[in-house]
Amino acid sequence: MTSWRSPDNPADEIDQLRDALDTQPVIEQAKGMLMLVRGWTATTAFDALRKISQRTNVKLHDVAAVVVAAGSRAETTSVHAETSALVLEELRQHTLGSAFDAPAEPPA
Repeated sequence: MTSWRSPDNPADEIDQLRDALDTQPVIEQAKGMLMLVRGWTATTAFDALRKISQRTNVKLHDVAAVVVAAGSRAETTSVHAETSALVLEELRQHTLGSAFDAPAEPPA
């Protein structure tokens, strides 16, 4: 869990920016996967990831890590197995639809 950081402290701001840079690549990869599979725009794909994060109460970075691992058939080492299962179920039910042959509606 990230500790509280003061918005007025430059060192805290630098740490926040570093955290954002560390998590950005996996989020972009997950967005790209959804864009490819569903034919969505980058905004729609990001909205889908954000909604999964909110519905499951899982950090966006962890949601993205699960999506990337599932899409690349890799093991997720940083995300707990129960969390991965929860995210994947949400992804299947509300994002991917029941089949890959017809595009699911963009997330509501």
